Amino acid sequence: MVDIDITSDIVEDLSFGSTTTGVGQVNAPDSTNWDVAIGDLKFLLGTSQQNPYVRETADFRRQRIDTQRNFGEQSLDSGYWVRAQASFHYGSGISTAEPLESNDNESQFRYKEGGGVNPWTPGELTLLNETASVHASSATNMTLLGIETGVLLAEDSTLTYINNAGSDSAVTYGGSGTILSMTDTGQYYLVSNAAGIFRGDLPSGTGTKIYDNNPASATNTVIRYVKGRVMYADGIDIHEITDLTPSSATLPTALFTHPNSAWEWTDFADGPTSIYASGYSLENSAIYRIGITTTATTTTLAQPIVVAEMPRGEDVLSMYSYVGSFLIIGTTSGVRVASINDDGSLTIGPLILTDAPVDDAVAFGSFVYVTTRNKGNAGDRSQKAGLFRLDLGQPVNGDPLKFAFAADLTIPADSTAAGNAVSVTISDDKIWFAVTGSNGGVFKQQDTFVPSGWIETGRIRLGTIEKKAWRDVRVLSKPGFAGSAVAYASSTETGNPSTWTQIITGSGSATDISGKLNTAAPSPAPNLYLAFNLLRDSSSGATAKMIGYQLRAVPAPSRTRLLSVPLMVFDFVTDRKGLKIGRTGFAFETLEKLQQLEDDSAVVQWRDFTTGEAATVYVERISFTRITPPTNSFSGVGGVATALLRIV
Repeated sequence: MVDIDITSDIVEDLSFGSTTTGVGQVNAPDSTNWDVAIGDLKFLLGTSQQNPYVRETADFRRQRIDTQRNFGEQSLDSGYWVRAQASFHYGSGISTAEPLESNDNESQFRYKEGGGVNPWTPGELTLLNETASVHASSATNMTLLGIETGVLLAEDSTLTYINNAGSDSAVTYGGSGTILSMTDTGQYYLVSNAAGIFRGDLPSGTGTKIYDNNPASATNTVIRYVKGRVMYADGIDIHEITDLTPSSATLPTALFTHPNSAWEWTDFADGPTSIYASGYSLENSAIYRIGITTTATTTTLAQPIVVAEMPRGEDVLSMYSYVGSFLIIGTTSGVRVASINDDGSLTIGPLILTDAPVDDAVAFGSFVYVTTRNKGNAGDRSQKAGLFRLDLGQPVNGDPLKFAFAADLTIPADSTAAGNAVSVTISDDKIWFAVTGSNGGVFKQQDTFVPSGWIETGRIRLGTIEKKAWRDVRVLSKPGFAGSAVAYASSTETGNPSTWTQIITGSGSATDISGKLNTAAPSPAPNLYLAFNLLRDSSSGATAKMIGYQLRAVPAPSRTRLLSVPLMVFDFVTDRKGLKIGRTGFAFETLEKLQQLEDDSAVVQWRDFTTGEAATVYVERISFTRITPPTNSFSGVGGVATALLRIV
């Protein structure tokens, strides 16, 4: 073998007799024994104590900096990523628990869905009161009217009085056939059917017919006591009735006759300066405003005018006026809240509930209870005949007419009722609701608690879709309460929460309990779903009182490896077989090509012929240390180039 030094000319051309086809495209001959390759650039390793070949895992977490105005979990750096919730008083209705995907208040104080729980006291979650059947019925038409001493129940063609103690008695109202509507004046009850209007003394006096319908047989009637008068609709006519002891059974002349013969009036409600009437025909529905003009001696009602038109296909079924400021509008699509403006016009809010038609509503304090037919939620995604509750003191989503809501009372857990909750009222400071269909009837709120209630959180992903190693869940309960709070978790949300992995079994004596998530999420996953089951104490009947939870995880993204590789870059090199190869100027050309790969962030193949490793990389950084001095006979720039490669 011929001995060659660095002053010699070309020994073996490193272009290898082939063309250079662009950056990184120098083709190596089969005879050359290289150590590594970056794309089509081949190198011998220049490893030494001063220039080691280093493999390391790239940092994937940044230093935490708290820029929030208020202290919170974001201020802590325990090594864990934390998500906690200490109140649920914004109700249900979110799909995600992520602040960046909703808004901060929504994610802090709302949950996805649930049932059997009372979230309305800030900072605590308890069980709801249970209900009990106070009157069994399988009627297909039911209306409840709350009065001071109990309720009146219209069920098909009969009228029943149920006192607050739960005793019922039949009421002879004076008519027959299906009762279509009912109201009271504080002195009388008023009942309408296809034939006319009947009046009786409250609570259960015998009634008599006071007005005949015109036409004689009406398929739809609505009667309400508003603004000190009775508003009555039979067919397409609206009547104002001020005389409840008439000498004749003839209805007063209609205040308004709808021009659409297929129109059906559905309800009346009052406002500060107006009376509102709702109705529909096929897929068209509207609310009419009836203005009121008052003088010293007379009060006159104006002709109804349309004040709100509903979206096509959404029909108004019921209206309920709340403190003269809001109009609760039950529709075939859910419920809306409208603000009543000074001029009597309405500003209609968005749909709040969208799962079921809302046939009736009643207010108690700042809460409004609405019927949802068979779409009540008893927890664990169990739907039963029941109610939802709205908190008109708590707007959400930054919308002044969208309010916090949550599932509320349902039929008892052991009830076999298979009908719809269609009417709701208040008496004895308790909620009553009527359920039509098989094994239905009237159900009343009790002082005792339901046996079990559930809530489900929205999707938790801690601000990133990267995988997380989910560590544990911590549940805090209020001291002195004997019920239990049980935690479940799932990384997929598949099935009802009761089928998820149970993490914590709580007890009334333990107020701070943690459970590991390794069985619910045995491998890193991007999402986690939590559910909490509150249980009443089996001996005392006391409710659990959960005051919050905390979830911990650590990020587990796909790790990125960094290779710091020293490469020999000389005009002439000696390969592993002792062959000296090269040409003048090749070192600098090679260095420029490495730098071009760096500039382009080009993704290329990395091969380590010493280990057999192959991977896709890009050049993150190139550094070069020149170790050859210039001489009179040689001007090469040879040295060691260190390539920082990131495996992608």
